[in-house]
Amino acid sequence: MKKYKYIFYYISILYTMGTSLWSGTIYLFMRHNGYSYSLINLFLEIFWLVTFFAEIPSGYIADKFGYLKTIMASGIIRALGLIILALSPMNLLWMTVSGVLTALGDSLQSGTMTSWIANKAVEHGEKDQLGAIFSGYSIIGTPLTMAATFVGANILGNIRLDLPLLIGAAFLLATSLTIIPLLKYDSQNLAEAEEGMPKLNLVADVKYTVEQEQKTFAWILLLLPVAIISAGPLDQWQMYFQSGKTVNSGTISVLMSLSGMLAISLYNRYVSKKPLSNRGQIRLIVVSTVMMAATLLGVVGLKNWYYGSLSLFMLHTMFGSLENMLGGIVLQTTIQTENRRATIMSVANALDAGAEVAILAINGFLSDRFGIGFAWVSLAALGLLIFLLAILGMQSKKLEVEEI
Repeated sequence: MKKYKYIFYYISILYTMGTSLWSGTIYLFMRHNGYSYSLINLFLEIFWLVTFFAEIPSGYIADKFGYLKTIMASGIIRALGLIILALSPMNLLWMTVSGVLTALGDSLQSGTMTSWIANKAVEHGEKDQLGAIFSGYSIIGTPLTMAATFVGANILGNIRLDLPLLIGAAFLLATSLTIIPLLKYDSQNLAEAEEGMPKLNLVADVKYTVEQEQKTFAWILLLLPVAIISAGPLDQWQMYFQSGKTVNSGTISVLMSLSGMLAISLYNRYVSKKPLSNRGQIRLIVVSTVMMAATLLGVVGLKNWYYGSLSLFMLHTMFGSLENMLGGIVLQTTIQTENRRATIMSVANALDAGAEVAILAINGFLSDRFGIGFAWVSLAALGLLIFLLAILGMQSKKLEVEEI
């Protein structure tokens, strides 16, 4: 199992570094290149809409043709989208093409490597190791991706704003090329015995999967309201904390990465060493979600005290990182239909993408009329209310997951 763990770390970290290099500068590049704020928002909407429609097919493709083949295709497609955006002049057509390719690449990547390593863990009877593997990835990968974010935003971006995009694309292409020797370790869960290309039965397979995995999809729906709390802060922190040249986006990105790393370190040290009971898992997810909402209230309330507000936002990031990891572990350990694992995770990601489109639209309306702070607090309260009601409903139906 060690071999597969290290392959998972290697591919996931290199790929994430490729995306981290430009994550703090892509919108600055587009603004510098002549795109208006409305066009930049349109780029984001295109990304999420394509993600919504592409997530389920991409997970099915991963299950059908192999996880490592899918992540290799993802790196190539995503790199092409970044190169087009970096080298083309300000143009709606090229922006749309870039947004579509970037979203397709992201859809092919999301959930693919976690499904691969979970599949390997099940094959080797080590499913209980997933919590330690995922937290270990966070501990190793976070410093590297944090460094990549800082280099991209504070060094490459100050040389030329298209450099983070181009070098990030190079990282993604390198990831794809170095996967080729590792394809012998790929998994192809839905391959048919007949020779030739297997036939696609996407709708029937998704319908069958939903019927077989009712507990898993109940958890997916339960965790969906968390996006109402986190969507605004994830996309708007740069604008909210911009205060002249006091703190730049690269510095705040590093602080956010350190906060996430600290949260996962504490989990790894004090929690993951022994299996959590069902009640313990639920309690930890609830506490993390409640604190995500509560800290946002403090962030907005302390707006006039810049560093106090920023400190609470780092605490919000810690609880968000913990909730995100716990949610992923719960979903992976609840899945029973092993040969449709990536399909299930893609359905979850598609629902998240659809929710993001709606939430960002509401957030934009509230932000334009009442300010970003009001939007954050209002949506956090709404998301927390829906989440807690869903938890009560879950308790009444005695929804449980395996120990992790």
